[in-house]
Amino acid sequence: MKKNLARKLIAAKAEEALAEKLPVDQRTLRVIGKLLEPKNLKRIAIVAVGGSAGLSLMSSIGESRMVRAAVKRELKKQLEPISKKLTELEAQNAQLQKQNEQLQKQLKESEHGLHR
Repeated sequence: MKKNLARKLIAAKAEEALAEKLPVDQRTLRVIGKLLEPKNLKRIAIVAVGGSAGLSLMSSIGESRMVRAAVKRELKKQLEPISKKLTELEAQNAQLQKQNEQLQKQLKESEHGLHR
């Protein structure tokens, strides 16, 4: 049944080519006929579906990268004030530690002076 359909399609293409006065050689007709055989149609369908799935996957990966980049930008924007505050607190902590050391030193000197 499918072979008959394939042959009819080949014949129609050949007639169409002749009607347009395009040269069609027998080799081209044989290749078309081979491609239209059921076993080759299955292969063509598998390749087409696989290619489609591959392109869909590539598209998803691209979208995923875009989403990750957008999330990264948003997080960076939201974390910027927190990062600045943390830097300020670290500087303040260092300053307080320095003052603490100086006070500890003064306390030891004053205690040492009292014991004399």
